Amino acid sequence: MKDESAVKDSDLEFVEIAEFKRSDNRREILRYKEQERRRKRNFYRMLTVFFASVLAAFLLGVFVFRLSLLLVGAVLILEAAIAVCLYHAPIGVHLLEIMIALGTGLACGQFLFMMVGAVVYLTAILAWTGVENYIFWQ
Repeated sequence: MKDESAVKDSDLEFVEIAEFKRSDNRREILRYKEQERRRKRNFYRMLTVFFASVLAAFLLGVFVFRLSLLLVGAVLILEAAIAVCLYHAPIGVHLLEIMIALGTGLACGQFLFMMVGAVVYLTAILAWTGVENYIFWQ
C-alpha cells in the first residue's frame, strides 16, 4: 500500500514538472528581455542627449557669451545637481526653479546663457528619468 502512494506522488511531481515546461514562460522571458533592451536603449539615448546639451551649453557659454570656464562649469553642475535633487518634486517646483534661473540671468545680464542652463536642467531631469528606470527598476 505504501508503494502505491509513493508511485502516485512521483507521478504527480512528474505531471507538475511537465506542466511547468509547457507553460508560456518563454514568451514572458522574451517580453522581459525586449523590455530590458528597450530600457537600455532609452538610457543611453537620454545620456547622449544630456551630455550633448551640456557640451553645447559649455561651448556657448565660453565662446559665444565669453564667460569664464569656472562660471560656466559651476552653473552647469549646479543645474544638473538641482535637477537630480528635485526630480520627484511636483511640476510647479520645476517651473519655479526655471523661472528663478531665468530671473537670475536677467538680473545679471546673461539671460540667454541661463536659458541654455534651463535646457540643461530639463535634459538632466529627462536623463535622470532614464537612469532611474534603468538602474533602480532592474
